[in-house]
Amino acid sequence: MIIRRVCEGDIESLYRQRLCAFTAEETAELVRAAVEEERGSESCFFVAVDRGDVVGMTTVRRLGHRLCRHRAELGGFVIVPGARGTGLARRIVGAARAEAYGWGCSVLELDCRGGTDAEAAYLGLGFREWGRMPGGFHDRDGAIYDDVRLWMPTGDEVAE
Repeated sequence: MIIRRVCEGDIESLYRQRLCAFTAEETAELVRAAVEEERGSESCFFVAVDRGDVVGMTTVRRLGHRLCRHRAELGGFVIVPGARGTGLARRIVGAARAEAYGWGCSVLELDCRGGTDAEAAYLGLGFREWGRMPGGFHDRDGAIYDDVRLWMPTGDEVAE
């Protein structure tokens, strides 16, 4: 298994695996935009590839506001069900942390729906909660979740 930057050759696999939850055209546009955005910016779209198939993905980008340049945000973190529980999430987060650290960021942050497996997984990876908005996410099916904000340091120190 390899973790690397996305390329246009990943479009078909991303769509087939339903990692982006978009149409084929939307997936292609997302990848092309990510590849273009990486040129000259502090943004990266990582994919985990196993035997030619994309089995996981995330994006990481440095925050642009002058008071937040020490922070990077993780987004779109998805792993196919068959690759969950294998340590892949830890490896993907490690790649994102290293990228953010290389940009000079000391904090990696994200948000997720509260009370879900994702929240438990992020906490298990070492993220720590710093904020919670009750009812912050309203899903299309009518479900309501808290918006949970989490963080971890990009270096070796432990989140407190």
